[in-house]
Amino acid sequence: MATEKTCNAINRTTEQNKKFHAMLRDIAKQVKWAGELIDEEDFKRLMLAAKYGQRIVPNPLGYPGFIVMNVRRSKQLSIEEMSDFIAEIECFGAEQNVKWTDEE
Repeated sequence: MATEKTCNAINRTTEQNKKFHAMLRDIAKQVKWAGELIDEEDFKRLMLAAKYGQRIVPNPLGYPGFIVMNVRRSKQLSIEEMSDFIAEIECFGAEQNVKWTDEE
């Protein structure tokens, strides 16, 4: 049990997670990417893929082709990693003229 607490202590904070998702909502509402508005969850996947990469795996349902999967999930990020990631997303938002809200 103590090990579990130690592991959780290094993961992103609740406050970071709230800010991260609020930022993604703002971006999703204001930024067209590749010519279209995409939702918060897709922007989350896009940003994680841009930062941490992807891997290609065979389709598990037997259909032709492959599936692209993100290498990292946001819940796996440490406090420091999430802090850096949020800063990069803030830069992206500034470049895209995103107006940040205070909502969480």
